[in-house]
Amino acid sequence: MIHRSATRAIKRERRMGLPTLVGRQPHVAYLPSTGHQVVLGTAGTGKTLMAIVRAMYLSNPQVSGSGKTLVVTFNNSLASYLSHLAKGTSSQIDIRTYGRFARGYLASLGAMKNRNDITSPWRRRSLITMAKREVAAHYQPDKFFSRDIDWFQDEFAWITGMGIRTKEEYLRAERLGRKTPLGPSWRGVVWEILEEYRKLRAAAGHMYDWPDIGMAVRDRLKADIRPRMYRHIIIDEGQDLAPEEIRSLVDAVDPDGSITFFGDYAQQIYGQAMSWRACGLNVRHVEQFKDNYRNSTAIANVAIALSSMPFFGKVDDLVAPVAPVSIGPQPTLVECGSKEEEISVIQDAAKRLGSVGTVAVVARTWADVERACRGLGAQKIKEEKHFWTDAPGIYCTTYHSAKGLEFDAVLMPFCGASRMPLPDVVTAFGDSDAAERESKLLYVAITRAKSDLLITYSGEPTSLLPNAPELFVKVKP
Repeated sequence: MIHRSATRAIKRERRMGLPTLVGRQPHVAYLPSTGHQVVLGTAGTGKTLMAIVRAMYLSNPQVSGSGKTLVVTFNNSLASYLSHLAKGTSSQIDIRTYGRFARGYLASLGAMKNRNDITSPWRRRSLITMAKREVAAHYQPDKFFSRDIDWFQDEFAWITGMGIRTKEEYLRAERLGRKTPLGPSWRGVVWEILEEYRKLRAAAGHMYDWPDIGMAVRDRLKADIRPRMYRHIIIDEGQDLAPEEIRSLVDAVDPDGSITFFGDYAQQIYGQAMSWRACGLNVRHVEQFKDNYRNSTAIANVAIALSSMPFFGKVDDLVAPVAPVSIGPQPTLVECGSKEEEISVIQDAAKRLGSVGTVAVVARTWADVERACRGLGAQKIKEEKHFWTDAPGIYCTTYHSAKGLEFDAVLMPFCGASRMPLPDVVTAFGDSDAAERESKLLYVAITRAKSDLLITYSGEPTSLLPNAPELFVKVKP
């Protein structure tokens, strides 16, 4: 039975024009206002909607135990969408990316003076390159030191994201989610390079970088005796946050309040291949959602087939999706003679579909997005910009920035074998690791579409898409 205060919240939700919660969604939105809650669901199960309605509920003064509520997620495009959903609701709701939360918290302690305190991605790459070169000079030449710099960046992000603080911890750690073997002696070298990088970073005037900021926040919180700012914290797309970032959010909440974690491990594109169980959450029961309310049956079948392929990877908390019953056309797979022909097909479809609904051109990189949408007049959805509108029209974005969003139609250019998986990712991580990483990005892009999905390629199609004739209408221009 739903509590009376929840019934009032439901009426308020309807007045705000939010979609109506269905099935078991109200049960999750109005869970108790104390303790830790974990909600796992496949794409299209309404996790973001439940997160916003739960925030409205927990920030409502008429609800017992209510208070200031933080809704936190990974990227700015999703934070903007969450703000769009929450527009006109309680001033007690604060919607932020994790990065903005962390930066604000450290600034409140005087531990961050300006943006230069966090090294930029390009500067981080340069400093790690310098650190690798410096350490390599003390060893005999070895192919280990010729590994792509992205591999070292990723390994460092894994170390700090796991909250590993000493060389001894790193030597003992099980490298979950790391497909490239690394023996103890080479782990010691990795740690040397990490320490050298930190020295170079400090000398350049950078106190932090984005991958280790969760560790910095958590260290500061341990000594912070001030009352906590938030009584409740809601984490949307939590699988994309590193374990140490989630632990810091657990530390940041009022002990008498609540943490609610919403996630889908099938969409883990930034995360550490880790379960919520290693993130400091104390949960007795996990709520699971399988019913897909977004995608048509035909689109969901493609996503289900993709997530069932051997290279997709498995985690304990992956929720197997259930196909919806909504009607929609069969996804279209277009074989083109060139990338120029792909662009023509994509742009013609975008103009046609964008006149009656929301259509997104979604590509692997921003360079691919720019190429596909040149002259189209599409509105960009970028991670670094707070932006959202759901008016009919043409939008363009990358697989990463599309996370958590939805459109009537999704158009995916350049899905040939030469571009997917991305060659740079294969170079950095090897074939099997790249296949797992890139297939999850494809899953994210595909599941953004409500009713129409069009994928183009030239040359050979990517081997990451399921090769099942019944899933696609295959055509040539």
